Amino acid sequence: MMTTIIHLLWIILPIAGTFLFYKFKPKTYESLLLHKKEARELAVQFIKRYSGIDVSDWDFYAMYWYDRNTVNMLHHLGLLSKVRHILYHWGLVESWRIRFVRENRSVIIGINSNGEITFYTANLSKKEMAKHKGAFSSPEQLKKELAVSDNGLWAVSQFTGAGRKEEDLENIETYWYIAESQPVRMKITVEIHNGQIFYIGSEQEILTEDIETAVKKEQMESTLNMTGVLASCLAVIAAIIILINLRQNAGITASILLGAVLFFCNIITIKEDIQLSIVNTYDSRLSIKTVYALGILSAILAGLATGFVVYICSLAGHSLSNVLQIAFFDNAVWQFFVGLSVGIGCLGFFSAIFSWLEEKNWLRISPELSNRTIYLSGFTFKQGLSIGLQSSIAEETVYRLLIIPTIWWLSGNWALAIIISSILWAIMHQGTGFHPRWIRWIQLVIFGIILGFFFIQFGFLSSLTIHFIYNFILVMKPLWDYTFQKKLKASETFKQPSV
Repeated sequence: MMTTIIHLLWIILPIAGTFLFYKFKPKTYESLLLHKKEARELAVQFIKRYSGIDVSDWDFYAMYWYDRNTVNMLHHLGLLSKVRHILYHWGLVESWRIRFVRENRSVIIGINSNGEITFYTANLSKKEMAKHKGAFSSPEQLKKELAVSDNGLWAVSQFTGAGRKEEDLENIETYWYIAESQPVRMKITVEIHNGQIFYIGSEQEILTEDIETAVKKEQMESTLNMTGVLASCLAVIAAIIILINLRQNAGITASILLGAVLFFCNIITIKEDIQLSIVNTYDSRLSIKTVYALGILSAILAGLATGFVVYICSLAGHSLSNVLQIAFFDNAVWQFFVGLSVGIGCLGFFSAIFSWLEEKNWLRISPELSNRTIYLSGFTFKQGLSIGLQSSIAEETVYRLLIIPTIWWLSGNWALAIIISSILWAIMHQGTGFHPRWIRWIQLVIFGIILGFFFIQFGFLSSLTIHFIYNFILVMKPLWDYTFQKKLKASETFKQPSV
């Protein structure tokens, strides 16, 4: 009878978790992102008009872009909701970065949700651009031509001055503009040669007395985040020492499997990762084939490095777990079922807690990207799978499989081992998007304790499954929701009778 009740609880838990997760789902930004095709057409038109180059048949690469630093600062200062409309109009959120490439030439352009150009760098020869006559005659005329809407970036910007400089024996004219809407100021620079634009850049400032405090907190958080790299190095050293001194060693098959999965995760998103690197850091002195070759080599080396860390740590952790009689992959089906149930349950539980804390004004959570934006940005299932597997396997191997048995073995106290590993795991994460951040860290400590408890009570596969399910559903839910909504809408349209 008791066994039946327990089994029913494992079934009820994910159902309740799913209900809570959807009822208290995180807030999202309004989606104003242009379709990629529309953004590309606008980019082609701008480049042809203001740089005199037709890039319509060039290779192009695009990525969703937002100013992460400015958004995070505004969130922690409690100003994000107040200025969100500014972020849209100025291209600090819901923007595209598109790079066009042809031989040793490249152009990168930023387009906001209004269809305005907010960033531009043309890596073209001045001689090539000099063949074409300039498209405007004054800074004010340029500003009017670039303005798309009355409340857009260029409409609210003010011309503040102009200057000239000599570069590569060529005269470069520079225009400066400022757009300001408390508490955000954007300084815009436009560089022109022979009437052709080859650079538009900006620098953002947040005008508040508390900005220094926010910057210090960001720096401290970045420093704490580096503990993840340090922990990996220390974990490998500890694992090697354990393997040398421990007489009982586990089989290597499971450890090889975990390392191989992590290597596979690095490989499956090579194409997407390379395309993002082309948009962000492409050097026109290199051919695209060279960039792809270097990207593939880099991904293989990164996969081998992370796979090796997981292999060594899991081998040592597995050996210690055998000594302490902690299950690894034993009763795999039951462990997976328990992990699935608890992972979904944790999603719902923490979503409800965060929602309650926000209602009490004890917590602010920065809104997530909307379902539509994530869909239009090109985020794929394999990227979500890679993120979910990499984070869960690497972190569970180091912080649960290795650290908990090591501390337990040394101290003789399993509860102490769970608590210490959970604190170390929480510190490794950033609290970005949460204010105050310590609430996020407390949530991670609690989640870490849950993971540690199920690791000891049920086995490593259960904690690994909990972690993977939690992360995977969290990153994939927007894509699933929007895809389902599109299919549902298409189905309803198809069923409507013709008139």
